[in-house]
Amino acid sequence: MFPEYKKYKLGIIADNLKIRVDVAHRALDDVKTLVKVFEVMLKNLKNEGVKNINEIDSVYKGEINLKNLSTYHAIILTKNYVGLKNLYKLISFSHLDYFYKKPKIPRSVYLKYSEGLMIGSACDQGELYQAILEGLPENKIEEIASFYDYLEIQPIGNNEYLIRNGMVEDRDGLIEINKKIVALGKKLNKPVVATCDVHFMDPEDEIYRRILMAGQKYDDADIQAPLYLRTTEEMLHEFGYLGKEKAYEVVVTNTNLIADMCEPISPISKEKCTPYIEGCEKTIEDIAMNKAIELYGDPLPEIVEVRLRKELDSIIKNGFSVMYIIAQKLVWKSNEDGYLVGSRGSVGSSLVAYMTGITEVNALKPHYRCPKCKYSDFSDYGVKNGFDLPDKMCPKCGEKLVKDGVDIPFETFLGFNGDKEPDIDLNFSGEYQLKAHKYAEVILGKGTTFKAGTIGTIAEKTAYGYVKNYFEERNLHPSSAEIERLAKGCTGVKRTTRTTSRWSYCCANRP
Repeated sequence: MFPEYKKYKLGIIADNLKIRVDVAHRALDDVKTLVKVFEVMLKNLKNEGVKNINEIDSVYKGEINLKNLSTYHAIILTKNYVGLKNLYKLISFSHLDYFYKKPKIPRSVYLKYSEGLMIGSACDQGELYQAILEGLPENKIEEIASFYDYLEIQPIGNNEYLIRNGMVEDRDGLIEINKKIVALGKKLNKPVVATCDVHFMDPEDEIYRRILMAGQKYDDADIQAPLYLRTTEEMLHEFGYLGKEKAYEVVVTNTNLIADMCEPISPISKEKCTPYIEGCEKTIEDIAMNKAIELYGDPLPEIVEVRLRKELDSIIKNGFSVMYIIAQKLVWKSNEDGYLVGSRGSVGSSLVAYMTGITEVNALKPHYRCPKCKYSDFSDYGVKNGFDLPDKMCPKCGEKLVKDGVDIPFETFLGFNGDKEPDIDLNFSGEYQLKAHKYAEVILGKGTTFKAGTIGTIAEKTAYGYVKNYFEERNLHPSSAEIERLAKGCTGVKRTTRTTSRWSYCCANRP
């Protein structure tokens, strides 16, 4: 009820609620203070219309301060396309609604969108492993384990840091934790899966992670866990302490069981999933034709008419009208607010894009046009670019003619059949970008747009600096060739991610 409070000591709560405390830390007086706090809480609940305990969560849902909650790792796998859609929703919620230092998802939100998904107990940072480490009561540990669809155990070497930190006495202690998870799986009828927590493919690749962690100032960068992708034989040997049959079950049988629960799916639909704006086909045609008439007069010169019709037919027939309209609205809005927009790339070969204001490049062949009487001259004057035409006065009205046209075929943009996906690149002012992003929500509706990003690799110079600093700090002197080799390896390293599902696949396919 008080998510804004940083601490929840009785005296602090009482002070925040303006409750006078004459004596503290004496049993009877503390009880009196607690009663006063409780009376305020009951009054607040009554004001919110809460009549029983079950209604409290619904009224105060979303009021939780994420900073004060414990967080755990978990593995979420998609079983089908329903699950894929729900996974994308969870990812959006985690980045937009529940982000604090890292993306997070409340358990209640996961449960709401759990159809088509499976959740695993994850690594040593998972809720189940942490509960065992903390020595929670058996009934509480079983309650935690029952939430997950499958339980995970991992090689002993992955968690040896717990021995160094004094949290577990020795390797036998780590083995006992894994055995406890296996026993929980049997008791609760949950499949237990042996996973690798893969961070790099081969054992020798740990040097790259070591260098990267050292560059990020991790104290234990030089003590790397063996987080490589093990073969089936290696995993069977690793979990030999469970006995031959149980080791085969957790390494092979159950990994295939989990993998078989997941249908073959593609993270991106093969179909075109473009948005739709009502009447966009008519809108794009009207804007383009009206602008053309404004520039070239009515009736339009044949060369302009033919080119426009050809483009509009391709754009409308292939369902690309909405892409043009979105770009047109964004550009017009930016211009209206006083910020120019630069278009780049092959969109300059589209006359429709020029007529709708998306680009400033007129793709027609070099020509003259009169801004006053709409006279036009498309004769071949031997130049490739309209801006290179000599100055000329209109033979009809004497106005100075506009020189235009850069002679780029429409096929450059949408291909010979006009069915190539349009790629409209727009450069907005740095000051205006956020407003442009917000206006996309106005065009398409709130909650239907997102800022796309990429997971990039480390820049070559940055990687070289990481490697060089790593060896200098350790007073080591490798050859320049060795530094360059390691730097090259680091440039191929993306952000560290878990690949448990990948291991489920590899168990069935890799010898």
